[in-house]
Amino acid sequence: MDNKEHKEKFSNKEKYRILINARNFHYENFNKWMTYFYVMIGSVFVSFSYLIKNNEDSLNNNYFELLGVSIAGFIVSLFWHWANKGYYYWNINFITLVNHYEKNLLNFKEEERIYFTFANKEKQDYINPLKGANISTSKLSILLSYIITLFWATFSFFMLLSKCDYCSCHWQQVLLSVFLGILFIILLSITLAKEKLYSYHLHFPDLKIKTEKSNNYLPKEEITT
Repeated sequence: MDNKEHKEKFSNKEKYRILINARNFHYENFNKWMTYFYVMIGSVFVSFSYLIKNNEDSLNNNYFELLGVSIAGFIVSLFWHWANKGYYYWNINFITLVNHYEKNLLNFKEEERIYFTFANKEKQDYINPLKGANISTSKLSILLSYIITLFWATFSFFMLLSKCDYCSCHWQQVLLSVFLGILFIILLSITLAKEKLYSYHLHFPDLKIKTEKSNNYLPKEEITT
């Protein structure tokens, strides 16, 4: 190995270390921010439980208080849901880049790559409560945050519709509230989240890396990892 090749290899290794550190920083920073969401969501649920528990006809007697708490819960939960989606998006990006560096720049063997190998895929059990299985924690967090967001959206619309005469049937009011909640989340996601809350990365070079099983690729075009 000549001196030029040695410097190039060393440079790639340094870049690889920076990439790993950036991924770890992203993970640690996400966990710190999640603590704030957990505290706020817990506070909203405590307030909601207090208003419901301490009044037999709370939907009428505490109407504005419950409506305010449900709207606050919706806002916090929606931001939590978006934060989970954002973390998953950037986490996949870092994992893909790590695969790219290990395979294309450092020329690691398949069995040496961190995010490409697995110790034993057969050791999973979806039935036994004491054993593990291949279930994505990130996807569970996204799903849970969406369910809680939809709950607050549904309850908010239910409270608003309770003052209208359009729905004479209780179940019609519930179903309409669920539909409006889903629609409202979609509208906010494709307007506010997509257009205003994104991380600015338009100036970043796009490697167009595809995460597929095949290893046939052309560098700097559609790289497959």
